Amino acid sequence: MNTYRFRFNNSKKTSTILFWFFTALLTIPLTISIFLTHSDPLFPPWLLLIFLPLMLVAIYRLFKAASERQSTETVSLSKDGFTSLCFGAILFSEIHSIQVPVREIGLLGGLQLDHYKKTDDDTPHLEFSITSRDGKTLNWVLNEWGGLYNSKEDFSIFFNFLTALTDQLYQLYHANEPYDSYLKILDEKGSWYNYKTSR
Repeated sequence: MNTYRFRFNNSKKTSTILFWFFTALLTIPLTISIFLTHSDPLFPPWLLLIFLPLMLVAIYRLFKAASERQSTETVSLSKDGFTSLCFGAILFSEIHSIQVPVREIGLLGGLQLDHYKKTDDDTPHLEFSITSRDGKTLNWVLNEWGGLYNSKEDFSIFFNFLTALTDQLYQLYHANEPYDSYLKILDEKGSWYNYKTSR
């Protein structure tokens, strides 16, 4: 049994992060304006008693919500399936589809890190998903070259898990077929469907 441990972005609390981001964005300049203009009738000094605590709470809540988007995953891969600390167990026979952003991954021939360093493009947050036959979806979001929620090593470990997983699925469902696509089973769009699980 192979075990893979990595950190990833769980994509949760997006609305909470946006709320506290805009609250901080509003309260910071107001607090600074009140602090700098003591005698302005538009900004009486007592407003500082309201906006200063609100600004500090907004900044704290923003960082707290952002940090909660990081999860630590441990995946154990066996001959029948895998067990995820964050999502539970799933058998290979239960996997209905896999979606991988292959065109955005440098390891698979996508844009390299140098491109993002030389341009104004933001490095992509790559979303990987596995959908089971019962409709359960497992999502992992990672940055290939490291970022706020995962390191480059985390991505490398996750990619090793993905490679091992697709190798297992290839042996189960496509062993007699030649492969010339991404990770043996993924098509040019990064998709794989197990039509045997379709009902």
